[in-house]
Amino acid sequence: MTSKHLPDLSLTPGKYGWSAHLPGSPRLFGKEVSLEIHTRLTPTEPKVLPPVSKSQASLVRSILAALPSILQRVEAEMTTYNQKFDPQFQTFIRNPHIWLSNETDDGVSWIFVVGRIDNPDFGYDLDFRGTEFIRLNAGD
Repeated sequence: MTSKHLPDLSLTPGKYGWSAHLPGSPRLFGKEVSLEIHTRLTPTEPKVLPPVSKSQASLVRSILAALPSILQRVEAEMTTYNQKFDPQFQTFIRNPHIWLSNETDDGVSWIFVVGRIDNPDFGYDLDFRGTEFIRLNAGD
């Protein structure tokens, strides 16, 4: 099953929605960036995994069109955030991905999520509205 709204991506079903490797294998600090689109809140409800919504698909297309500048902004924000206390942070990042939640399926809200290999419970969430950066949140 794939999404008819994003036929150019090879979406893989998961517990909460769909994931995909991105065309051209874009990278953040050398790590490949992926895509996560949640279409349900719990792994079993509804029983059949809902497809990607039209608004989610439209948002993904706008993000991908602006991805080079978005990645530059994410790298700059993370570097500024970490420069004083953790200047080597980029050696510890893992699983950078674009995350769309079905809870905020408003066609503009999404989060760039970055984990850390040295602290699996810690991560960075960079909030966006469309292609506009809003804020960086870091923590457990």
